[in-house]
Amino acid sequence: MASVPPHLRNLVVEQDYSQYTVQDQAVWRFVVMQTHARLLRTAHRAYAAGFETVGIAPDRIARIDEMDARLQELGWSAVCVDGFIPPRAFQAMQAASVLAVAADIRVSGHLTYTPAPDIIHEAAGHAPFLADADYARFLRGIGRVGRRAFASEYDRKLYRAIYDLSELKEDPASTPEAIARAEAAFAALARKSPEPSEAARLARLYWWTVEYGLVGSLERPRLYGAGLLSSIGEGHFCLGPEVEKRRLGRDCIEVSYNITRAQPQLFVAEDFAHLEAVLEEVAGGLSQRQGGRGGLQVAEASAELATLALDCGLSLCGRVKALHVHQDAAYLVELDGECTIAENERVVDELPRSQGYMLPLGTLDDGTPLSALDTAIIARHTDAQGRLALRTAAGVELRGRVQTALERGGHLACISLEDFELREPSGRLRRAKLQPLLLATAVDAVWAGAAEGHEPETEASGRRVPKPRDFDAAQREMLELYERALGAFHNLGGRELRCACAKLVERLDAAYPDEWLLRFNLLESLVKAGEGPAMQGRLTEDLERLELRYGGREPIATGLSYVRALTATDNDSAQEAP
Repeated sequence: MASVPPHLRNLVVEQDYSQYTVQDQAVWRFVVMQTHARLLRTAHRAYAAGFETVGIAPDRIARIDEMDARLQELGWSAVCVDGFIPPRAFQAMQAASVLAVAADIRVSGHLTYTPAPDIIHEAAGHAPFLADADYARFLRGIGRVGRRAFASEYDRKLYRAIYDLSELKEDPASTPEAIARAEAAFAALARKSPEPSEAARLARLYWWTVEYGLVGSLERPRLYGAGLLSSIGEGHFCLGPEVEKRRLGRDCIEVSYNITRAQPQLFVAEDFAHLEAVLEEVAGGLSQRQGGRGGLQVAEASAELATLALDCGLSLCGRVKALHVHQDAAYLVELDGECTIAENERVVDELPRSQGYMLPLGTLDDGTPLSALDTAIIARHTDAQGRLALRTAAGVELRGRVQTALERGGHLACISLEDFELREPSGRLRRAKLQPLLLATAVDAVWAGAAEGHEPETEASGRRVPKPRDFDAAQREMLELYERALGAFHNLGGRELRCACAKLVERLDAAYPDEWLLRFNLLESLVKAGEGPAMQGRLTEDLERLELRYGGREPIATGLSYVRALTATDNDSAQEAP
């Protein structure tokens, strides 16, 4: 928790491991064991080393506290969250070297791909590569840049639509009508496709690298994107010729993606150092690096909380409401909402907060930059009654009595004025009883979000996930069948094991003819135990039938290939034995 930004700690929940059922464990084992066996051959070499380093085992759902202990040895930590969290919060955590892990696990109907974040994707997908220093540095870097990128109102609506659709698809109680409405709402938004915001462009870079990235040569790339690593289907066929491979470059941010289907092209980085080079190139074109009038206009259009880094050495946090521009330069910036002054990305507590703020920029009418003011200049502009009067070259008039002054780098950065008045060139007058006046000539950079201390600190919610679930009679019986299968293979052997397995298959045939995952578990366990060749053949036939029944939509063929590999390994071992 110490690493989590204070205003985001309310997003942290506790993993309730007792809520995972034996069927959930079977889902984890099937997906992770199938993908892990394949990825040892197709993923970047950092995957194999990192999988064990970060505390993940193929045969049981990851414990987030165990992952956290291992990650802390690498300079990272892991916290549990409840499904989707806002994109900026997720990025802020990554920037702080915190991996947010969604504790829910996909349902058995979404084995190949889940529309919502789950522990397979977060733990078995993202975590292993944190053991690679270059990749971990890139992940922190894209978190820092991403959390500062301005989003649009369209982005916020699209996020809400994706969230609603994903939650509905993962909820067994959702009706087809509700899912159809959510799909229609998402599709309607996706069709609009306005000019992408900074945040949307960074999301594309994140998608084509962290989620769906390949690394190495164009001819023989390796996987490292978490979306590919945690997908049984796409993680396999993405290496085929039907998926176009492009060399990763800045232009990837111009390529949109669709989360509802497989990607027709993927981008290949030369190595993990290449990722940082592309990130730097993309970041160079953002307002957080450029500032000026262009950056202020991005902040104004976004209507998000923003930080204005000023050339006086201080920053101003608030929402940019309006710009007053003359000769292509902003001379007055109007902010609304609560506004604070910060230094080194922390709010300066001794300077008062204000509701709204008028920030003059530029020079005085005699050509003196506002950021160059010192006590001598202030004295020349103060009358016998101690009232300061300044006029900028753009015609903004500033008046008040100086109460305190804050110096930075040999010049005044901020002065507090009592009975403050600001008159715009239009004649409009603003007054405040006490106003901290920032003395800045220009805005060097503008980024989304505020300095630490602007937003109130929060505490962990204390909620626990996965949440308790209500099961109907059929679901309860299915869980009982999974439990019986697990108990049989742990406690029985020989004829007793074969009899227990036969009874389970008999019940599946009678009540659950389309249930394939438990049949696969029975087959896998019999093969590993070297028992029941006749039953193994029967279960194989059942699974082949169900492969046809589901039209290849379920990863049954993948499971059968895995079992055949086990059988081949056992046969090879038997032949090598003296």
